[in-house]
Amino acid sequence: MVEAIQAIILGLFQGLTEFLPVSSSGHLAILHKVLCFETESNLFFDVILHLGTLIAVVLFYRNSIIDIIKGGMFGIKSILSKKGIKESFFSSADSKLFSLIIIGSIPTAIIGLTFKDFFEGLADNLLYVGLALLTTAVLLVLFELKKKSFKKINEMSAADSIIIGIVQGIAIIPGISRSGSTISTAKLLGIDKETAAQFSFLLSLPAISGAFLLSMKDAIKEGFVYEHYILLGFITAVITGYFSLKLLIWMIKKSNMYFFAIYCLILAVFAMSY
Repeated sequence: MVEAIQAIILGLFQGLTEFLPVSSSGHLAILHKVLCFETESNLFFDVILHLGTLIAVVLFYRNSIIDIIKGGMFGIKSILSKKGIKESFFSSADSKLFSLIIIGSIPTAIIGLTFKDFFEGLADNLLYVGLALLTTAVLLVLFELKKKSFKKINEMSAADSIIIGIVQGIAIIPGISRSGSTISTAKLLGIDKETAAQFSFLLSLPAISGAFLLSMKDAIKEGFVYEHYILLGFITAVITGYFSLKLLIWMIKKSNMYFFAIYCLILAVFAMSY
């Protein structure tokens, strides 16, 4: 019963914090310490929670994802027809978005594969988690201070995508919000805030999928035992993830990120003093 309650709590926090700009990894690091939730299936459980939020973003952006796939297929078909790269992958909004996601995913993958163990090891020290949460708070304030942002997808450059991809890779650090850091960076690059949010979450799909596969491989290597509470955590993460994504999009339209900045600041102080 205790494990089931812990699973629901962790699934709730994972779903809420994966997309809200407050760092899911930071919250999980703090909760693992505070709740002493250390079991043999701990790694596998975290993997399943991330799978839940992956499904949530796929459900939320299902129509955009279909369009992106069509854009990618159009580009591949054009290349096979011996047309140029620009004409094939940058001639329409869908094919360009497909290309920008691929481009942005490259630096994320390089950083993730190179520094994954080091960054994730920082979760054992809440001082580092607190400092990372403080960084997230600063980025959210900068998001609000940046007033002139107007670029849409068709005005984004490959350089924009690379920079956002680098930031997404660095966001592996527990306490740095992936959504908060990438959306803030995109807006600082002059990208319209709603476009920044859309691109951020679509760019997260390859990253979350890759992290899921790598973590699953590690979980299988270590060996894991399935427990009934894992399913409870998974379902909770899917439901709360979907609705937290809707909430964030609404709040971005209203431009009210100071609330999250204050929350991250308070949580940072708590983590550094725990």
